[in-house]
Amino acid sequence: MGLSWLKPAAGLLVGAVLLRAVFPQPNADWMMGTWVLVDEDNVPFNLILWPDGSSLTVTGKRHPNLGRPHRMASDQLLQRGSWQTWGNGIRSTYTDGWIDTIQVGPAGAVQWSWKPGSGLTTESTAVQLTSPVMGWVGAYKLEPTQSEKPPYLAVLTSSGMAFNNIDKVSDGSWTLRDNGSVMIKWTSGWRTQLKPTAHGIPKPEQRFAVKHWRPWVPINQPASANRSGIRF
Repeated sequence: MGLSWLKPAAGLLVGAVLLRAVFPQPNADWMMGTWVLVDEDNVPFNLILWPDGSSLTVTGKRHPNLGRPHRMASDQLLQRGSWQTWGNGIRSTYTDGWIDTIQVGPAGAVQWSWKPGSGLTTESTAVQLTSPVMGWVGAYKLEPTQSEKPPYLAVLTSSGMAFNNIDKVSDGSWTLRDNGSVMIKWTSGWRTQLKPTAHGIPKPEQRFAVKHWRPWVPINQPASANRSGIRF
């Protein structure tokens, strides 16, 4: 039986006490990077842990079943938070009140997540991604082709899906090209290329080059716009 009968604060306190009694406090360095967790609907999302104590989640659902196509809000794609060691793993808390934890036991890494104002909402296996290409998974602020418009949010997920908050049909797919850049093919017909920096995959707050192609313009033709982006 889990801790679902407990309110979040009490559950976290008791869980931490129990885990510390069984396992030593961990060195969380090995836990940095990208993880796959699931939400309350069993839809995978990515949790990214940075060494400075910050964390973020990226997610998206293909063609949300909400009637007419619509632009997705930024909080549907991204949540920013912070993490700390907790029990035999980490706890990540977010501005919207959600709490995700990853705990390591004999059976491996396990996710516990709490919805604001409720008990334990999700228990599942947590999977750490170690492939170098997964370093691109994350959230980016990109300058659009139209210079008069503000930057928009784009997220890359480990499933190969991409989402944005500028198009009414806001999904697409991304792949790694031979030159190390990422090519996003948006369902709207636009294509976007994210180029690595001189030191590789952009790190948080690093700026990088972005190219956009309008629908029906082949990517072997000059880009419709050369812009820049920054990683969250």
